[in-house]
Amino acid sequence: MSSDWTACTLGEIVTLQRGFDLPVQNRKDGAFAVIASTGPVGTHAEFQVMGPGVVIGRSGSIGGGQYIDSPFWPLNTTL
Repeated sequence: MSSDWTACTLGEIVTLQRGFDLPVQNRKDGAFAVIASTGPVGTHAEFQVMGPGVVIGRSGSIGGGQYIDSPFWPLNTTL
C-alpha cells in the first residue's frame, strides 16, 4: 500500500468550537438554517458560520455528524 498520507494531530486539521446561543424568542425568520445536535430546527436572519461545515452533537444527540454546505447558525448543543 502506498503512503500518500501524512501523520498529524486532529487539532492540526480540524477546529472544534462550541455553537452559539440563540433562544427561540430571539430568532428572526430568514434564509439561514439553525442547526441543533439533532438537525435543522428552523431559520434565522443571520448566520455565524460560513459553510461548508460539519456539525457534531455535543448535547442531546451526541456524536452523529451533519454536513452543512451553506452559511448556518450552529446552536450551543453542537460543535
